[in-house]
Amino acid sequence: MKKWRLIVGVILVFILGLLVGSLGTRFYHRDWWSEPFGKDSSTRRVVVLKKLTKELRLTEAQQKEFKGIVEETDKKLEAFGLERRAEIKTILDESFSRMKEKLDPEQQKKLEELKARHEARLKDKKSRHHFP
Repeated sequence: MKKWRLIVGVILVFILGLLVGSLGTRFYHRDWWSEPFGKDSSTRRVVVLKKLTKELRLTEAQQKEFKGIVEETDKKLEAFGLERRAEIKTILDESFSRMKEKLDPEQQKKLEELKARHEARLKDKKSRHHFP
């Protein structure tokens, strides 16, 4: 009888650990700095400015100054991200071409399928996160 109590106790501890871990992860990912970055740029800017205003207790004059800084920073980050994505795509396309040269026709076809799946995953990920 005591053996069953021990087994049930271990199972309960395991289940409670899973619940606490998933709740902790959920709260961690709802962090106010990371939350707005998956949204469109105008929403992201408003959210960041509101959070800064609340946390830093900004005056109206400071909010106006911060609004310009936040907008400029967001525009620069978007441009930087687009530039980097284009560079990454170029590097990957070049790598796939070099790999393809080393393969027989059947392997080339499989490599093309892998590349297509990879690109589809990236498109799906972008659409879920509302990236430009």
